[in-house]
Amino acid sequence: MTLLQITPAEEVASKEKTLLQMLVRKEGVKIADAAKQIGKSRSAISLYINDKYTETEDLKIAVREYLKAVGVWTEDSEVDEAKPAIDYIIGSDELPFVETSDVKRMRYVLKKAATKQKFGIVAGDPGLGKTETLKKYMLTNPGSAIYIRCKSTHTVKSLLQELADALGLPDAGSANQLTRRIVKQLIRSPHFLIFDEADLLKTVDKYEALRDIYDEAGNIGVALIGNLALAEMFLDFADMRPELKRLADRAPFHQRLNGPSREEVEQLLERVNLTRPARQLMIQIAMNPRKGGLRNCVEILDVLLDMTEGKPISEDMVLDIGQINLNANA
Repeated sequence: MTLLQITPAEEVASKEKTLLQMLVRKEGVKIADAAKQIGKSRSAISLYINDKYTETEDLKIAVREYLKAVGVWTEDSEVDEAKPAIDYIIGSDELPFVETSDVKRMRYVLKKAATKQKFGIVAGDPGLGKTETLKKYMLTNPGSAIYIRCKSTHTVKSLLQELADALGLPDAGSANQLTRRIVKQLIRSPHFLIFDEADLLKTVDKYEALRDIYDEAGNIGVALIGNLALAEMFLDFADMRPELKRLADRAPFHQRLNGPSREEVEQLLERVNLTRPARQLMIQIAMNPRKGGLRNCVEILDVLLDMTEGKPISEDMVLDIGQINLNANA
């Protein structure tokens, strides 16, 4: 049995000890996890970072190797606690809008569908930022587009009524009357039509109603934005259903979104005061649609930033709020 080597507090802490203390005290690394990788007991490492354990050369080497493994140690760096502090954000409204690969691809489809007067289709898992990208598009193209958020309760007539309202037209009359009214208005004043959450329309008659308007107006583009069910309907299985193929043939511009990369999520979180484990967990959430994806990541941050106002956010806090958020959206 090895006895712990207890020593009075040292006057000057080594670089190894100082960095380990910073990981545990400021980054939220658990002593037990660090001790396991260092090859020491939890009690030994606890005493060590509290200056009550003799620092042998072997221990310094073991700690140094651990610090290298977690990306903290660099041979030519000095511990500098006086370095300029990060200007941490205190509210979700300060989060940057990250120009992800998905955002760029989605903007490409919108631009091409609008300028070439074709159908465009964008499909991806929930929480990838599709709706936020559409909001940005509407802001940067004022007056040129009409935005409709589709609902599972839409009938052909109620969908046409909503489109008529958006165009400033009366919404009375039959579906045929509404279609003629909408077409005449679009011929007089062309607009790019954007249908968000278009997968919720589900039945062929509603998509056919939109295709009729597109064909009869002859001078507009239409974008259908939705979840992967939209891609399955118009890109994967349209050849087996002629009524769907008629629309699919008019959609040369389409993209399936893949979700953010690790680098893109890190860019989003750059100025959020997260401990190291909390940061890793937030990255996992943002990159995993089953955990809510980017949307859930931002919603968790919205709550935590209001709670902490720039103070460190721990892994336990992310877990608690994340579980509440997932349960609420279940």
